[in-house]
Amino acid sequence: MKRFATGPLHGVALAVYFLLTPYVVLSKWAVAAHRADGPFIRVLLVALSFFWLVFIVQLLRSVIDLRRGAVLGIGGTAWLAGLIVAALALGPSPTAAPSHRPPTNSVTATMPRHGVVSHRSTLDGFGGIGTLPLALVAKRRRDELRGGQSDDGEVDALISLLAEADPSLVAHLRRLIGDRLDGVIRVANDFTYAAPLLNDDPVVACVIDDDPDQPLVSFAREGGRLRIPPSWTLDRLREQMVGLHDGGRIVATDLEYDFLRALAIRSIRRHLVVFLGDAEGLDDALRACTVTVDRSSDFAINDRRDKSYASYAGVGDEVSPIGSSDVLVELLRPDPLIHGIVEPFTPSLRRRSIEMVAYAALHRGEPVSGDRLRTRVLIHADVDASVRTLANTATSVRRSLGVDGDGPRLHPVTADGLYRMHGVTSDVEQFHALIRDARRRSAADAAPLLIQALHLVRGEPLVGVRHGFEWFLVEGHLTRIQRDGEWAALALHDFALAVGDVERAFWAIERGRLLDPFSDVLSDALARVPRLGQLRGDRTGAA
Repeated sequence: MKRFATGPLHGVALAVYFLLTPYVVLSKWAVAAHRADGPFIRVLLVALSFFWLVFIVQLLRSVIDLRRGAVLGIGGTAWLAGLIVAALALGPSPTAAPSHRPPTNSVTATMPRHGVVSHRSTLDGFGGIGTLPLALVAKRRRDELRGGQSDDGEVDALISLLAEADPSLVAHLRRLIGDRLDGVIRVANDFTYAAPLLNDDPVVACVIDDDPDQPLVSFAREGGRLRIPPSWTLDRLREQMVGLHDGGRIVATDLEYDFLRALAIRSIRRHLVVFLGDAEGLDDALRACTVTVDRSSDFAINDRRDKSYASYAGVGDEVSPIGSSDVLVELLRPDPLIHGIVEPFTPSLRRRSIEMVAYAALHRGEPVSGDRLRTRVLIHADVDASVRTLANTATSVRRSLGVDGDGPRLHPVTADGLYRMHGVTSDVEQFHALIRDARRRSAADAAPLLIQALHLVRGEPLVGVRHGFEWFLVEGHLTRIQRDGEWAALALHDFALAVGDVERAFWAIERGRLLDPFSDVLSDALARVPRLGQLRGDRTGAA
């Protein structure tokens, strides 16, 4: 209500004041001639007229500032100025171009001039230029307009160019670049549009091959080398460089004095210093905080991140358990569930039968003694199960699990009282195997495995069990699940935020908190995931 009162409501009040003041002054001026206090009334009317003129001047200045790109406040004058500028934009223009991309207009595209950089390049029309190169040119032009480092040019052509500044294209390019220091990548046009990335560290890029279908882009961060063709001049390099970070401020020079001065006064999060001279003369400390130029003719294209992200993005929200055997025990859920049994367990022994199969599945590959089953698994109310109860439970399990090509899945008890089982696995085993494999891979390659692992989590493990399964806590199975689950959730959360997939980051932390609802680390990570309000509404509204 406060924001509305200081904007539209205040603006409407000022508009009414603007319209009614001339009427009041003219009507009351004539009436004052026939009143005894007429001179005093006319003095008040003159003062009112003076304030009316001051308001007109202030409104005109606000309109001019808004047309120049200045950021105004939220008061009534700024609101009225915005309405006037919008009305002027909707009106007919005698110089308007007949199409969205005028083929003959010349567009001025300059790099931001900061200290030592001052140059201008001209792009003759838009014909023949690819989508991504055009978006980068538009971003550079927008950055210099926002920074107040722009000359006046053709207004219609400038508007057409700024319309091509698609944040999704820049976000797609940054996603392909990832966290690499430098390199050359080929960017395909077939991609899914996404929100801009949260990671906004300074990156400089330039298109070295403007193929309309798959342009070749060179990029570098601080400490990296920007690879360009040997035939490029310094002026052409300045024209082509674009800052992918917000603001896109780049300081480029080949003079050592200007280079050192630019480093001294730069903003670390906004400015990127590019040294165009010989980098061999720089020491390691200076080279680590600037971008140098490599005039190499061999461009090794590295699209590993593109393929890795494609494999990550291809993993949907429904992932089937991998490596399933004949019988699968699900324990990463509130109630244990066994898939693949040939007939139901004996009703009076169902709870003990499920617990015995679950214990054997988590200890697959090792024999389990009957005494351990009686005293640790089939125990009830601190009373060990009898030998007869163990035998009856084993018979029920053997009958329900059935027989495969290797015989009964629950082997007959040995002479030493040992029980062995085959053909039975668990989602816990699959969960640990996926995370163990993901730990040996890079972040991009591990993301699909982490998604599959977290999809196995269907609720807080065994929270709905009323009796039994004390061994699940005593033997540390839940602790190991929580440890691996926390790592998987955080790793997928960090990678998803790095590629701009906020929804996946939120989903990863939520799955991790199902395994450990009291984890402070996961709660803190959940608080760092941007809300929809920070993304300017939901995905549909943003589009």
